[in-house]
Amino acid sequence: MSPRPSVQADTRRVTLEHLRAFVCVAEDGGFQRASRELHRSQSAITQSLQKLEEILGSRLIERRQGHVVGLTPAGERLLPSARDILARLGDAVGTLQRPELSGRIALGVPDDVRVGDLHGAISRCLGLNRGLRVEVTSTLSSHVASLLEEGRLDIGILKTTAAPGEAGPAGRGLASNGPVPNGPAGGERTLRVEPLHFVAARRRIAAGDLDELPLVAFPEGCAYRAAALRALARAGTAVYLAYVSASYENIRNAVSAGLGVAALPVGAIAPDHVVLSAADGFPALPPVRLVLIVRSRGALFDRFADVLEGAVLQGGRSIAVPPAGRETA
Repeated sequence: MSPRPSVQADTRRVTLEHLRAFVCVAEDGGFQRASRELHRSQSAITQSLQKLEEILGSRLIERRQGHVVGLTPAGERLLPSARDILARLGDAVGTLQRPELSGRIALGVPDDVRVGDLHGAISRCLGLNRGLRVEVTSTLSSHVASLLEEGRLDIGILKTTAAPGEAGPAGRGLASNGPVPNGPAGGERTLRVEPLHFVAARRRIAAGDLDELPLVAFPEGCAYRAAALRALARAGTAVYLAYVSASYENIRNAVSAGLGVAALPVGAIAPDHVVLSAADGFPALPPVRLVLIVRSRGALFDRFADVLEGAVLQGGRSIAVPPAGRETA
C-alpha cells in the first residue's frame, strides 16, 4: 500500500485546541482576551497558535510588537472553515445531550442587516434534526416586526434603535425603529449593539453647504432611515431621498459613488467611506440593536432560538469604532 500524502499526516496533527486558539485570537483581537475566553494561559494560547502555523506552513496572525494587528491572507481563508468545524462539533455534542427537535418553526430574518452565519446554522440544525421544519421569511426588519405582531412568525430577528422597554411611536408598541413585540412568550434577546454613523464618500460633505441634503437610504420602515430623518429634522437640515434600495451593497455602492449621505452601522462602513461628525454639521445617531424575539411558547422555540443566538454571536467580529470625521480603515 502506497503511503498517504504528507499533507494528510499534517492535517491529523491539527487539534481542536489549535483551532479554538486561532479563532479566539482572530475574533477577540488579542491573546489576553482569548486567554480569558478559553481559560488557558497566554503562553499556552501562543504555543497553540504557533504550532498550528508550523503545521500549516503559513503565518495566520499578523503581530506587531506583541500585539495582534489582523489576519494574514491565509488566516482570512482559514477562519470561516475553523469556525464551521467548531460549530459543527458543538452541534453534534449538543444533539447527543438533548432530545431531537421536532416540529415546525416560522422564522423571520432581516435582509437589511448582516446577522452572522444564520444560513449555515439553520442548515446544520436541520441536518441533525430530521423531524424539524423551518420556514424562513427574509425581509426588511419592519416587515419582520409586523409579521411577529400579527402572530405569523414564531421567532424573528430584527433591528431597532429603541432602548429595551421603550414605548412605541404613536402608541403602536411595535416598529423596527421602536420597541420589539411582546408576544405570548415575550422573549427578547439583544444579540448585538452597534454604533450608527452618518457616512459619505471620501470627498467630504458638510450639511450646511447644501440647500437639501441627498440621503441614501433603505425603504420606509428601516430603523437606520427613521433615525437619520429624525436626527436631521431636529437639526433643521432639509433632505431629499437621492437613492433608495433594500440592498446593503447597493446602499454602500451609492455612498461610495458620491450619490449622497447614508446612516450605517459601524460594521457596514466601507473602506472608502468617511464618518461625518458634528464638525461637519451632522447630529449624533442612536446605536442600533439587533434583537431576537421568541413569540411562541415551548422548548422547541427556545432551543432553536439558542441556535440562532449562537450563530450571530459566533459569527460576529470585534470591530473598532472609527473616530468621527476620520476615514475608516
